[in-house]
Amino acid sequence: MTKALIRDPWSRNRLIRDSICRAIHHKMQLDPTVYLLGEGAHMKVHFDAPDIEHDFPSRILTLPISEDGNSNFAVGMALGGLIPIVDVISSDFLYRTMDSICNTMAKLGTVQSPKTMIVRAEFLTGGPTSGQRIEAMFTHVPGLKIAIPSNPIDAYEMMKSALSSKNVTIFFEDRMIKDAWFAEPTNLPLTPVDELGITSRGDEATVVSYGITHALAARALQGKPCMLFDLRTLVPLKISAIIDSVGDTGKLLVIEPDAKFMGIGSEIVAQVTERYSGVGWLKRYWCLKRLGGPRSVIPASRELHDLMIPTEADILRAYEELTL
Repeated sequence: MTKALIRDPWSRNRLIRDSICRAIHHKMQLDPTVYLLGEGAHMKVHFDAPDIEHDFPSRILTLPISEDGNSNFAVGMALGGLIPIVDVISSDFLYRTMDSICNTMAKLGTVQSPKTMIVRAEFLTGGPTSGQRIEAMFTHVPGLKIAIPSNPIDAYEMMKSALSSKNVTIFFEDRMIKDAWFAEPTNLPLTPVDELGITSRGDEATVVSYGITHALAARALQGKPCMLFDLRTLVPLKISAIIDSVGDTGKLLVIEPDAKFMGIGSEIVAQVTERYSGVGWLKRYWCLKRLGGPRSVIPASRELHDLMIPTEADILRAYEELTL
């Protein structure tokens, strides 16, 4: 992949994208009730997943430009016994689906006979209306599962798991994660999808991240003796292993790509603090840092957009300050 293509906000991360599509194709082979739908669904499958287009053309539904209507259409399909995967393309378009997802879909994730539905969305670098990260907003809604893989292996396993469980899953794909960061995807560690991902082990500090910032942290902290956790899912938030690790290291660094204000990192720090608030030695020696994006409108400039999330240099600097 050329540098020019990597800089293109509409270029797809091929490894993560292909992993997601392989998982969908696998499930469609096993289950005739799985359907793909969304705006330009045929076109997207044509470029992203030709095997799906070839093998299951009748289960690809291209719908009008109406994100909320399409999401409600998926609800009707699920109520009828089908498994819909509705693709809203950009994460920004999820704003137009808030009623159907939060007021309708989410309830179907908590009823006596919960349904299986997937809402796919992608994080882009396309400016103020095609580059917003809004994952934290959905964590407040009961009945939704929020998945954000940081590597191709996880993307495959997490999509397979989402399609096999009775949950309404918001499944994010992060196009900012570059293929060049994965020499061989088969060399990545495989961790059960119901556990935290562990990229490295050590006793110097506990580092927690997800999505693009986990991919950056894995590069920035390579060789550092730290416990590096990948959340993988924001809901459920698997916090117990993080709390145990902080008890061992006494140091916590949380890195998130979304806005730091009222973000996922705040919740992690709060839960860790509550757990150890009465532990004398930890209260004396415990230290923490949080990195995240500003609470700001996404700039139109791609170069400035890159600065909306912590860089590898930011991560390494924060780690070194934490472990001095």
